[in-house]
Amino acid sequence: MNSINEMQNDKIHSALIKIEALQKEYEVTLQQYQEAGKTYITHLQNSPSKSCKDYTKDSTNISQECYAKIWKDQGCSTQPPSTDINSQTLDGLVNDSYLWATLTDEEHRKGCYGDSTNYTTNTEAIYPENTSSKFIALKGRTWWGTSGLSEAPVSTQEECETMCANESKCSGATFNPVKRYCWLRTGESKITTGLNDDSALITQEKAALSVMSYLNQKLLDLNKEITNELKNIHPEVEEQSNKNNQTQQQLYSSYNQLLEQKTEMDKQLKEYYSINQEEENQGLFVTQQNISYRFWVLITCLVLLITITKFLGADSPSLSITIWLVIIIVLVILTFTLSTRSGFMVWIIVIVAIVVVKSNNSSTS
Repeated sequence: MNSINEMQNDKIHSALIKIEALQKEYEVTLQQYQEAGKTYITHLQNSPSKSCKDYTKDSTNISQECYAKIWKDQGCSTQPPSTDINSQTLDGLVNDSYLWATLTDEEHRKGCYGDSTNYTTNTEAIYPENTSSKFIALKGRTWWGTSGLSEAPVSTQEECETMCANESKCSGATFNPVKRYCWLRTGESKITTGLNDDSALITQEKAALSVMSYLNQKLLDLNKEITNELKNIHPEVEEQSNKNNQTQQQLYSSYNQLLEQKTEMDKQLKEYYSINQEEENQGLFVTQQNISYRFWVLITCLVLLITITKFLGADSPSLSITIWLVIIIVLVILTFTLSTRSGFMVWIIVIVAIVVVKSNNSSTS
């Protein structure tokens, strides 16, 4: 009988020691979880405007909201001028807006500042904050997304970050300083365990939310483990049993709160991922539409020129007609690729030069 009691006491003692260790781990993890929550909120408060959040310097199809922010950032107080912003890159819009803000002729002064004489003194163009994305490196972790985007040897972590920041589809990267190699990835996934030398490079906001999600799951697991151990405590230990009941009630309440927070974080992660995917799909659709549109315009030009040639009575186009045909096709192609005022100016100069040459040829003949 004594041996049975001793075994029960040993079992209770072991369970109490394990519960105490688990509770200490739970308290430490809970503190980390609370700190991670504060960090995440800080990143949300300091994150760049949503209007330009997901654009890089090479991005096209910039929203009107983002263009208005770029215009204002350069110092202009009026509404931005009407222009085809879909075909221009963010970099082009920034530099064009900067010219409006700094050129001293009356047209640009009025267009940028209206009647105000409070002109900007900026010495260089101002880009939205997100174009130089702030990354965080998670040591011993990797980020593989859903598929590879590109990879290359690099000397520093900063080079790897710059590569990702300049790729509109880059969702994160993995960098290894020993191998001096950078893997850019696209798509969304979870942070995974890697080699000791590996570092997962992701944005600070995404990293904070991922850390919170990880700690939340760890707290849920510890909660379950403590609850299971409490069930092993012998009910005859009355004082300890009452204490355990109180602990169980607290754990149950915390468990429900953690589950609610986990659901909310999963929702935020899914929204974060779906927004990125939707924008990527929209960009792909617009690109495909532009390519299709250009193709059919070229076909139309060819058919029109051939028809005109037939009406003129030529069975086969002469060399001069062929040359002019090529020139017109090139001009049509250039029209679709223009995105800046200087580009349009060059295009107009080329047209004027062709007209002058054609007039001289006509006069000499």
